[in-house]
Amino acid sequence: MIDKPAIVGCGTVGAALSFKLAELKIISDLKLYDFDCVSGCVEKPSYPFFVEEAGIPKVNIVKYNCRYLNPSLRILTYKEKIVKPLESKSFVIDCRDCKSSDIGAKIRISLDGHMLYIDSMAYSDEGFDYHRYIAPRNPVYINKAATTIVEYLMKDAYVFKDFRFYDLRSSEFHILKREDFYGSTKNAKHR
Repeated sequence: MIDKPAIVGCGTVGAALSFKLAELKIISDLKLYDFDCVSGCVEKPSYPFFVEEAGIPKVNIVKYNCRYLNPSLRILTYKEKIVKPLESKSFVIDCRDCKSSDIGAKIRISLDGHMLYIDSMAYSDEGFDYHRYIAPRNPVYINKAATTIVEYLMKDAYVFKDFRFYDLRSSEFHILKREDFYGSTKNAKHR
């Protein structure tokens, strides 16, 4: 299990994952990266944010809620957009909506409705965007996704270097792609 994650992207997925890690008290340190503020131009911001939080940096809201859930958690926040690999010894988790640039993440997470994608492959396709949101964000699936991600991390499943799809309606998962350890990916960009 990782102890010092760095979560890049504190929107729906990154915030929910941060809250779950803090609530379970299974980490001692947490780094949060996001350049964005909660949107004030919509009637209802994306879960888990509230309309009263409009204009406040997402990292500040996530830090406040994590500190409430786990007062002993050490949290560092960075209000910046990450577009290149972090110079960090942390376990980087990419929760950005658009993963078009390689930031050196150990895992990349995307959620669309009830479909959760976790990619732990060591190489990345430069400029590849994992998906576009087509399904509405449902708090039930968002919280189930956070629990699923924590279970994935606790089982150290990221060592298998694969791309997984979880159907949160049925709790089933499928491995869509697995890294080839026998040499046919020699030309891929490895971290």
